[in-house]
Amino acid sequence: MRIISILLSLLSFNYFLSQDFVKLRSPLEGDPGFFLDDWEEKKNPKISYSKSILHTENEITVNAIVDFSKPLVKISKYIFGNNLGHWSNRKILSNDDFIFNLKDISIPVIRFPGGNASNDYFWNASSIDQCPEGTPPIIYKSNFNKTTPPKLGNQGSYRTRPVDFYELLLRTKATGSICINYSMALYSEIEDENERLEIASDYAASWVKEANIKRGLNIKFWEIGNENWGKWQAGYEVKDRGIIDPQKYGQHCKVFIEKMKKIDPSIKVGVVGYQKPKSRDPVQSRWNELVLPEIIDVADFYILHDYYAKYGAVLTPSDMLNAVDTTYSHIRVVNEAIEKYTDKKANHLPIALTEFNTRSFAKMSNGDGVTNVSHCAGLFFSHALGEIIRQGYGMAMMWDIENGYKDGQDHGMFASSKEPNVDWLNPHPSFYHYYYYNKCFGDTYYESSSTSKLIRIHTSTFSSGEIGIVAINISSEEEVLSLNIKNKSTGKIAGVFELSSDSPSSRKVAINSTVTNKEAGGPQNFLKIKANKIEIRYNNLKLNLKPYSANYIVIENE
Repeated sequence: MRIISILLSLLSFNYFLSQDFVKLRSPLEGDPGFFLDDWEEKKNPKISYSKSILHTENEITVNAIVDFSKPLVKISKYIFGNNLGHWSNRKILSNDDFIFNLKDISIPVIRFPGGNASNDYFWNASSIDQCPEGTPPIIYKSNFNKTTPPKLGNQGSYRTRPVDFYELLLRTKATGSICINYSMALYSEIEDENERLEIASDYAASWVKEANIKRGLNIKFWEIGNENWGKWQAGYEVKDRGIIDPQKYGQHCKVFIEKMKKIDPSIKVGVVGYQKPKSRDPVQSRWNELVLPEIIDVADFYILHDYYAKYGAVLTPSDMLNAVDTTYSHIRVVNEAIEKYTDKKANHLPIALTEFNTRSFAKMSNGDGVTNVSHCAGLFFSHALGEIIRQGYGMAMMWDIENGYKDGQDHGMFASSKEPNVDWLNPHPSFYHYYYYNKCFGDTYYESSSTSKLIRIHTSTFSSGEIGIVAINISSEEEVLSLNIKNKSTGKIAGVFELSSDSPSSRKVAINSTVTNKEAGGPQNFLKIKANKIEIRYNNLKLNLKPYSANYIVIENE
């Protein structure tokens, strides 16, 4: 019977070969560039097997092929970063489970202190009189409809200070990406523009000196401002001075970069870019055109942000998961601008996605869609991380480590203290996908294709020869996958970790059918969960894919 089953599988596969495979967006719009300079081999994924052997007699519904004759791109370790907001309670450092969780995902880079907060943040001040000369007591945003006092890095006993951030980097062995306050060069009360610029750039350089020279932290990445093209940013519009000038921002960046690198020539400095092909906003529509010519010879990388959905939208599972297909487009926007407005070729600057997430305005209490803390949001990361690698980004940071619950509109990887019925810093479903990427995905990416756009495959190899695969079912129907491996010999066994849930809107995620007894998150003993086995026959594996599930697969070396 088994021989007959194998023959039927092969016949089914040959049938599908005669059909058109789904044409997805072309891969590798970008180039990771220097982000691969410290690329490291990954070897020997440690997979323990359960006694369960997965086998299905069900008819194949989807075929996929992975061709290992030519690698697509080496995988930058900086793809798996995150953001830490200065508003987080510094007691995070005394939560050992939280620290161990970050270490378990081998977090490579953590960005600080914001977000939007970066442009009104004064890193070494505990009172207003310790801020640089010209700092106003009130800073205006959003067409002067919102105000904020300067955010003081060393104020109070609650918020995370720079020294707490440094300790987190040391304990997790991550590097940092510090987003410095650019906008004080615009809103400072000092009237002379050149003097404002000198003070602001000196202040940025002083942070480099404190962190990397005095403390020897070797914080690698530095960003000049955050989303400065947005009306919600401090300094976007200043009374009697008008709206931000993108060209002047680019010119100012050259001064910042020169001073910061004079302190530490080893750092990499990024400049804010704009990601959309069209905008009615006059600043956004010409941002890349005016900024790139100024910084193209001095910046190390270009910064984009992506939240993969229209602002204010209540997302369905289909909305959330299919939005990942736009990952390529923002790199293309930058490359087209580089070629049109500078004398450089496309991909001259690698791109860092220093904030990304899904963004749904659904609420848990309404049951009106899938939220940012749902199982579906976890699947979003399962697909997005693979596509970010596939499209050639050099670095990516999830937004963010811990945020505010807001009835499910919470971007945090870990639960806010305001989330009901779970402990503070309880992992959200997204955490488990980062964990299994770290465990099961290798160091080099290979392109794959399938006969269904609802089954997404991301494939890698380890330098020791194993294959790491992420197979994601973004549909509401169970599918049966047949995956054929070309131009590579394999062992006879694969291990599978299936991440699923009884509903895409659930706050829970099951790992190989093991579920938490808490109200949200994943199993408490996830580190001890063993992989289920699949037999590999004639370089082919066959696997049931539950609705809205991700399967992390490691295929043994020959």
